[in-house]
Amino acid sequence: MDVIDKCTPALAIRPISQIRALVYYDGVQVFKGRDSNGGCYVGVLVDDSGAADRYLVTGVAAERLRQFCAGAIDLRTLFLEAGPDEWLLADIADGFRVPLTPFRPEDPDACRALLPEEGFVLHRVTKISAT
Repeated sequence: MDVIDKCTPALAIRPISQIRALVYYDGVQVFKGRDSNGGCYVGVLVDDSGAADRYLVTGVAAERLRQFCAGAIDLRTLFLEAGPDEWLLADIADGFRVPLTPFRPEDPDACRALLPEEGFVLHRVTKISAT
């Protein structure tokens, strides 16, 4: 059985909206978003082979998300700090036009294999002006 198959829906969670792509390469690879209570989330693409793209998602403290966006901590750290009980999955079939509704996997530990590799950090792009 494939790791993706072990991570199947078990329980729906509050929808995430205000989604912003942080890494885009032939589609959204990493995003951040908020739920209706202001909770912060980060998600990473783990499967794009089906009709819907599947993302591994976790809630994060606003300050930790800010640190990740500034390149101070890596993506894997955000997921590991939250722990498997906080890992969610979300299937997106129609882009990010509507709020996404993540769900708890039946076996959160099976999702450990889906974690991003260590050292994935965002880098700021600085604008270079011609002189």
